[in-house]
Amino acid sequence: MKNKIIIAIFFLAAIIIHSCKEDIIRIDPDVDVFNPFDTITGDDGVIDDIEIDSASFLGLHTYIFKPTCAVPACHDGSFEPDFRTVQSAYNTLVYHPVVKNDEDETFTFRVLPGDTTHSWLYERITTDDATLGRMPLYDTLYPAERQKIIDWIQNGAPDVMGNSPALPDYTLPNSAGFIAYINDTLGTRIDDNRMSFVSPMLLPDDTDIEIWFSGYDFDMDSNFYWGHVFSYNKARISAEGYDFSVYDEFDMEEEAADEPFIGPLYWDPAYTSWYYHHFTFNTGDYIPGEIYFIRFYLKDWDHPDPTEIPDNGTNPYLITYFSFIVE
Repeated sequence: MKNKIIIAIFFLAAIIIHSCKEDIIRIDPDVDVFNPFDTITGDDGVIDDIEIDSASFLGLHTYIFKPTCAVPACHDGSFEPDFRTVQSAYNTLVYHPVVKNDEDETFTFRVLPGDTTHSWLYERITTDDATLGRMPLYDTLYPAERQKIIDWIQNGAPDVMGNSPALPDYTLPNSAGFIAYINDTLGTRIDDNRMSFVSPMLLPDDTDIEIWFSGYDFDMDSNFYWGHVFSYNKARISAEGYDFSVYDEFDMEEEAADEPFIGPLYWDPAYTSWYYHHFTFNTGDYIPGEIYFIRFYLKDWDHPDPTEIPDNGTNPYLITYFSFIVE
């Protein structure tokens, strides 16, 4: 069974690479190409000419982000930033915390308005680091397209209405994901035992599973903090993906501020994350073949109630990412 899963994972990776590479057909923005539809007129002989400013965020999404990034198995909702719509693109870029950072943890936001040096998006589209790799995949941006993104950031990253974004006063706790081991971190890593990238974990029956959760937060001054700042610190398991009224609850143990478990990011093992919270459950308490969902509950200093991760408004692919099936 394990060999079949490994084959499926490699097959999925091939599909992802193939999907990201194909069907990206664009015209160099510096080339003036005749459009035969420009000659079509309406009933009154006149057709309204509605142009999208290619330097605006709507233009960036229409002409760059959507055709080059929101392709199947890339930033089409499978990974953030989410470039499916102009709203989701803006909301997952501007003042959005960086999850996969560089080794020096240089970047706080994917886009910091007015500052390319501290914008992760700028780094990702201009880097010459062969290991990190320049985005989009296979470095398909034209120089003029790259410059439009740079200009937009330097001009304050205005939204589709031309409004300058406001720095959030505070944020809710967030997650960089979780990893799981059979017994403990000296055992076999098991969270990557899935039929596809975001399908449920496949766990052996009657086995202790240790889950490590990576959480982070920002204060009102936009200072970044790892999960050792949280209180409450609970985990719940339910048989219903969107109903946690009946659940098993676990108190998560918390590591000291200077002693996190440093483990790999699930979606990119080349990078690591800091994991402060962990709990253990036995799969013998759950019915084989059924799907179970995990949620984490953390409380920061800015909010009176614990934050649920994921919650019912989270993208469905993350709901299944935080789940398991006992084989």
